[in-house]
Amino acid sequence: MTDAFTESLEARVAEIAAIKDLVERGLAAREAREHMAVRDRELYAIQRAVVQELKPGRTWEEVGRLFGRSHAWAEALATARSSKRRKSEHAAQQTPTARETEGHGEDTSTP
Repeated sequence: MTDAFTESLEARVAEIAAIKDLVERGLAAREAREHMAVRDRELYAIQRAVVQELKPGRTWEEVGRLFGRSHAWAEALATARSSKRRKSEHAAQQTPTARETEGHGEDTSTP
């Protein structure tokens, strides 16, 4: 990453951390993370396209090495088999409640 990008991101995080009102700070953090998630998906698509364009005439090992990664990483990225990415995208679509996360069923104690 460029120094300007890193500095800008760090400055924005510091701005959010300095917000006095807790709810406002939490909402600002959520909004910033949502924006970053969208940009992350866009960057992932760019990286995936680059890997796919580099593949013809190269082995997956060679492509992975260009990025300082493994052949498995390059192939998984190019063929959208990155389980981490799929899991995070699925989690963003369907987030369980805290009760579900802790193994509890739906709360039926209140009318």
